[in-house]
Amino acid sequence: MENLVSEHIFQRLSELPLLPGVYLMKNSRGKIIYIGKAKVLKNRVRSYFDGREHTGHRAASLMLPHIHDIEWIITESEREALILEANLVRKHTPIYNVRLKDDKHFPYIKVDMRESFPRLEVTRSVKNDGAMYFGPYMGTRVIRQLVDLSARLFKIRECTLKLPAANGKPCLNYHIGRCLGPCANLCDVSEYKENTRKALQLLSGKRDDLITLYEQEMQEASEKFDFETAAKKRDIIFALQTTAAKQKADSADVSLKMDVLAVRRHEKKAVAVILEYRAGVFYGRRHFRLECNLEDDEVEICRQMLPIWYAEETEIPPEIALERDLGESRALLEEMLSERAGRKVNLFVPQRGEKLGFMKLAIANAEMLLVEMAAESKKYDDIEKGVFELQKILELPKAPFRIECADISHLSGSNTVASVVTFKNGRPDKKNYRKFIIKTVEGIDDFASMQEVMSRRLRRLEEEGLELPDLWVCDGGKGQVEATYSILKKLGYEHLPLIGLAKRLEEIVFPRDKPSVILKRTNPALKLLQNARDEAHRFAITYQRSKRKSSLEVKWLDVEGVGRETRIKILSKYRSAEDFLSAPLEDLEQLLGKVRSQKIRAAVQKVVEEE
Repeated sequence: MENLVSEHIFQRLSELPLLPGVYLMKNSRGKIIYIGKAKVLKNRVRSYFDGREHTGHRAASLMLPHIHDIEWIITESEREALILEANLVRKHTPIYNVRLKDDKHFPYIKVDMRESFPRLEVTRSVKNDGAMYFGPYMGTRVIRQLVDLSARLFKIRECTLKLPAANGKPCLNYHIGRCLGPCANLCDVSEYKENTRKALQLLSGKRDDLITLYEQEMQEASEKFDFETAAKKRDIIFALQTTAAKQKADSADVSLKMDVLAVRRHEKKAVAVILEYRAGVFYGRRHFRLECNLEDDEVEICRQMLPIWYAEETEIPPEIALERDLGESRALLEEMLSERAGRKVNLFVPQRGEKLGFMKLAIANAEMLLVEMAAESKKYDDIEKGVFELQKILELPKAPFRIECADISHLSGSNTVASVVTFKNGRPDKKNYRKFIIKTVEGIDDFASMQEVMSRRLRRLEEEGLELPDLWVCDGGKGQVEATYSILKKLGYEHLPLIGLAKRLEEIVFPRDKPSVILKRTNPALKLLQNARDEAHRFAITYQRSKRKSSLEVKWLDVEGVGRETRIKILSKYRSAEDFLSAPLEDLEQLLGKVRSQKIRAAVQKVVEEE
């Protein structure tokens, strides 16, 4: 073992106690790369370094080269170590632990009871903002049904107005009986809040409680001979029963309250699916994409995931169905979850009946999602490595799958044109190349020309509802980048990632105070930027030459002694025959020479007179 580890690690291993706790592996930069729990710290941590095969993992070969320090936290029991491990993993997200990536694809219903007149808002992300979230739901169809039912039964507003509204007039929903009209002050806050609380009962799956409440109110109205109110209560009861009947086909046991958990992995990718059943109704599906950089099996993934997942849940069901038994960890996890829930929580493996059917459904979901992940990974294989390398180097919030680069080209200040080239997934996307004739700039002014190009390009993207580039690249150093950033800021696009590529050292330059970066010539990120810049330059030069060629074809210069180079000299200064003929002779002599200027001027004069 002495030959496998550094002197510092060897010393730390000798200091490990024979007590339960949590251990933290760190790399050379002091970053935590793995967190684990142990019944006996000394035995568990030393097993990573002594080459024992029966530990059930390949940590010795995968992590050992990166471990430069070890820390540990002693706990009173293995159960406390389990809880601490889950909290620390959530906080630090070490690379070699199973990492949960909550998939926000499915929608939720958000209700903020702090508002005077709350509404049901559809969202695809859950934030710690004090609002209540219900879901996730399998699709928007279920949400539409719930929002519609809440408007019909409880008069919950569907508008997005900031109340009180300025016009003070009720909308159509008020007139058709779907809203209490808070925008026009037609109801008080307490009445609206009471209706909102009933809507929350509906969202929480407590239809039976609502039905019982309305049956009681219907009976009271009947006894008072208020048959109109009793009829309304009857209609509400019928609507609730009808909606419930559509979803009660999931379980024969209406008291069923259970989560069903299944895990599937392939190489370093894994998926965990949780099917939620509440009051016998399939309440929703949550799934996680997992990164598993160690070769943990599905049982170990499940063991690590359970305390992390249920640490964030407000409600832990009394039963959690697993595909396989967790062995010695099961009793420990049950004790921890029971303490959090305030009642007994049972982890079990279903053997028969409808619960086994639920487990098969969860497994099928996990296998389906794993196939989808594999398909996505295959798509990413088609993306140039430079895209992801560029995201890491530039610290971008997302990978620059779409890069746009602009270049300006002119002939001594005339025929100024510009190009914008697009790279998609690291490759030229030629169908999205664009050419521009600069219309508002006279002479040589690349900054003003760039401002016109970016204004026109971004305005067109906005008008057509097209996606903005993930990265904008300009050809030049700090001056060009700062000028371009000022343009973006003026246009309201300062959030758009921007860099420049200076030619002399191929230096990546950022706006404001961020230091520049110089990459190795072989770096795929640098090669991608060079390709984009060179392609923009090529496209602009090609377009400028085509414009130059057409502009050189003017009849008044079709005279003897005027070749291509002479045409370029004349047209760079004089746009028409009138300008040329009215120019001072001294200027022409300086441009063309004394003898040639007189001959060419006379020839041009003759052509003009003949026309």
